[in-house]
Amino acid sequence: MRSLIPKDDRQLATRLKRQVMGLVSYLMFMAPLVYSVENGWVGFGYVGLAWFLGVAVTINVLFFVAIRGGFSRRFADPSMVVLQVGLAALLALVMAYYAKEATVITTALFFTAFFFGIFSFTRVQYLALTAAVVLGYALMLVIKYDPSQRGSDAFRLELLYFVVLVMVLLWLSILGSYVVQLRASLARRSADLATALARLKELASRDELTGLYNRRHLMDTLEQQQDRAVRYDEPFALCILDIDHFKRVNDSYGHGVGDEALRAVGECVRSHLRRMDVIGRGKSQSTCGRYGGEEFLLVLPHADGADAWVSIERLRTAMHDSPALTSAGPLSITFSAGVAQYRHGESIADMLRRADAAMYRAKSEGRDRVELAE
Repeated sequence: MRSLIPKDDRQLATRLKRQVMGLVSYLMFMAPLVYSVENGWVGFGYVGLAWFLGVAVTINVLFFVAIRGGFSRRFADPSMVVLQVGLAALLALVMAYYAKEATVITTALFFTAFFFGIFSFTRVQYLALTAAVVLGYALMLVIKYDPSQRGSDAFRLELLYFVVLVMVLLWLSILGSYVVQLRASLARRSADLATALARLKELASRDELTGLYNRRHLMDTLEQQQDRAVRYDEPFALCILDIDHFKRVNDSYGHGVGDEALRAVGECVRSHLRRMDVIGRGKSQSTCGRYGGEEFLLVLPHADGADAWVSIERLRTAMHDSPALTSAGPLSITFSAGVAQYRHGESIADMLRRADAAMYRAKSEGRDRVELAE
């Protein structure tokens, strides 16, 4: 059975808790109202008090159902705070009409109702509701006191309450709108901070030269794949590739051109793996990064050794046939690579050693080739 206040929807739970607080606020006034009825300080008896309580509870229950059932989501304000505060002010006006010596209670009802808007009302909304309450209260006084009574002490006391009400509601409008602006500013700063932290995290996981992932991120990815392989018995493979004769590029053209060549290799690797993922290699995307110097590391989820070898062989052919475009002109770039499939029970370090040994075997066999680890 679903709970009245859900635990899996934080925003909805907050709205419903505020609704419950509103009902409690109404009930909070029952004790002083009962005391006022008992002493004859209001113009109705217990029947009128029961009507007031019944209407207040019904209104809150209807709002609770509308919010809990999702009906209120169609509005700009899903909590319907403006409507709720407006109805609460209307009930307070009705109570003020019947109040005698207990007028102070009705004034407190206005303050309590307006306080609930302090976290969501704009200044315009606050001022509009204040103007409506002021006009409503003035109209109530005109109806409650005929011209012959407007010179009485009771009327003058009502005017004092009216002036105090106007002053406090205006102050709440200014203070409440300031709190709303402050919360909005804090929310924007929190969002900017979250964006900045995400950006820093991204930068911390990237190689500055190629834009590919760095060694730390690659190690984390390998550990994640190892966990998946152990838990779900899913294969994965990795490949270490090293650019052939890269020292000659640096010695012949300078390190600037060498950096351009590294970026070109990185982009070729990245685009090749992106095409593989589009074709549908598996649920997890392949990951490539700069392992160090002119070495690159590729992590291939859901691939066994043979499939990984085929994919890296296609990459080798593509790079062999497409010279790297640099400021020194097109350069023919090739690589030697070693591929290893994860073996259950081995460490990531052992898997890397097997791939590294296969890569060196590819170099000893003449370079520009891909070898599968034993």
